[in-house]
Amino acid sequence: MVDLPGVGSRIRERLLEQYGDEEKALQAVLNADVAGLCRVLSERQALFLVSHARGLKYAVTPEQFLATDEATKIQQALITHLASYAHTEYARLKIGTLFASSSAQLQAENRKTALAAVLAAQKMQGHGSEELLKKIRPLREKAPARVRERAVAATSTEAFQRLKTRGLDKLIDLHLAESPAELTDLARSYSHVCLVGEEMGGQAAEDMERAESLEEWYLVPEAVLGFYEENLEPLLAAATAAGILQNAGVAGFGRWETLHKLLARLNEGGDPEGERLERLAARLGKRALEAAAWANEELKSKIEKSSLTLGGTDLLLVMSRGEGVRELLEVQMKSVFAEVLKAAKARAASELELVGAETVWLDEIFSAEISYPLELDLQALRSFEQELRSRREGRGLKTKRENARGLQDKRDEAAALIHALMEFDYTYALGRFALAENLTFPEIALEPCLSFEEGRHLFLERPEPVSYSLGSADRPEKVALLSGVNSGGKTTLLDLISQITILAHMGLPVPAKACRLSLFEEFYYFSKSRGTLSAGAFETAMRKFAVVENEKRKLVLADELEAITEPGASARIIACMLDELNRRGCVAVFVSHLAEDVRRYVETPVRVDGIEAEGLDENNNLRVSRSPRYNYLAKSTPELILDRLVRSTRGSEREFYARLLAKFK
Repeated sequence: MVDLPGVGSRIRERLLEQYGDEEKALQAVLNADVAGLCRVLSERQALFLVSHARGLKYAVTPEQFLATDEATKIQQALITHLASYAHTEYARLKIGTLFASSSAQLQAENRKTALAAVLAAQKMQGHGSEELLKKIRPLREKAPARVRERAVAATSTEAFQRLKTRGLDKLIDLHLAESPAELTDLARSYSHVCLVGEEMGGQAAEDMERAESLEEWYLVPEAVLGFYEENLEPLLAAATAAGILQNAGVAGFGRWETLHKLLARLNEGGDPEGERLERLAARLGKRALEAAAWANEELKSKIEKSSLTLGGTDLLLVMSRGEGVRELLEVQMKSVFAEVLKAAKARAASELELVGAETVWLDEIFSAEISYPLELDLQALRSFEQELRSRREGRGLKTKRENARGLQDKRDEAAALIHALMEFDYTYALGRFALAENLTFPEIALEPCLSFEEGRHLFLERPEPVSYSLGSADRPEKVALLSGVNSGGKTTLLDLISQITILAHMGLPVPAKACRLSLFEEFYYFSKSRGTLSAGAFETAMRKFAVVENEKRKLVLADELEAITEPGASARIIACMLDELNRRGCVAVFVSHLAEDVRRYVETPVRVDGIEAEGLDENNNLRVSRSPRYNYLAKSTPELILDRLVRSTRGSEREFYARLLAKFK
């Protein structure tokens, strides 16, 4: 890994920390795991590392083929456009590692991937997997949440130490309980306690669950399920998408059915009975207190409206036997109290979703002893709440254990599923790009050439198809001067040639109905200069252009180089450059308004082609055929502009433009 470009000691340490060892880190780089690398490196560093590592395999570098800044900008624009077809960040980043090169082996590898991508995209048309792919992301690792409502009790020191050594105490409360009294205390403190170890007597031990397994999925299923719950959305999306891909006939996606079923079960709706118990436990105390408060208001109202009548017998009892007035009051108010108590319990029951024998608990909580104010039996209330939580926990724990047992050994499979779908999205993006843009794989020729039919500029909204040929059987010239009107499409043609060349040297299909080209070692694109250069700037420009002097097979595009100096000198310089390129068997297109002058100075066969305006339409707009005419010096734009001015003006102004136009006749 130390041999990879850009990997110093600091980056190496980060990679080892991320991946564990050097072999895994190197594999991540070679597999273009840019998303994983971005966890410890910047996006720029990750892209640089992956692309250079791939180039190293084929003895090329990402910068080697594109010899000018303008060519690099066009490649970056193509990468950005291609990446817009990706649904996942992983695919977008991996697309960023593609680059044009002179390596036939690298191109062949990319071409093989792209061909498979087109077939897969064709199979997937209309299957609607796009929204699922958007939900897929790398899996997240999160420390398991500690379980608070349950506990594990070990009845022996040995069992306790074994569980603690395994780190179980970090996941759930772990207790050493060596007596029935300690177990009783634990039973009061938790909704569920699982016993591990030797048998122990006592009622608490009899009521507690005996552990049937000491595995993590059984004692703390949340520790297993937490990973899947954290990543449930991308996992379910990936599993569902894998099923769609399998049904569509895309190979390699039929091995995750079991995982999909387990994940679907994890995502199923909750247990209605368990949810009722949870609501009941949460509301019980509040509703009971509200019912008691209502009962006391009712009792107060009824007592205030009542009067006590003592008959003679009652007086005799009080006087002779010492019967108290309180006892007499209780006797006379018994029916009133019973009526209010019954209504209070009914009121509480109606809001608590009680079922079956659970209503009996209200008889315990609402004491039947006649008293004012009516007081709840708080011990009975707490006991009922504890029972509800235990029942709820028992139901939920069974489901959790079933799910955890099925998923305990599926983490590697889940990671493989996500990776497979992210890799598919990478190739799917290539395929969608090719289909949406109606691209064609080029024919690779041995002799230097570049020909295409009905090429379409990828960044224009409604591009007019353009055809052009250099070095073909019917157009054998390899070097051409392109003349023509302003805004006629000369620069656009150079951009189109660049797009076709770069995509072909990536091993990808190109925007043309048909294309045939040779592989080049270097690609130069000199964009249009802005104004005449000073002497110092002219020297700098000449040094830049001198790089085309090497013997490598290359494609050179240049846009109006005449701006580098005076027109007379420019024509001689352009002619010399074209002659040098011609003698070396290179392919070149130079856009120039000095084509006629350049043609006088060249010493080798240089073809002059033209993009000419055919005239003005009914709205006085230029009508232009964007495909160049071969061996044709195109007319200049000024003549047509003057013609438009003559048509659109009146009076003396029109006469002036007409006199100017006559000079071109």
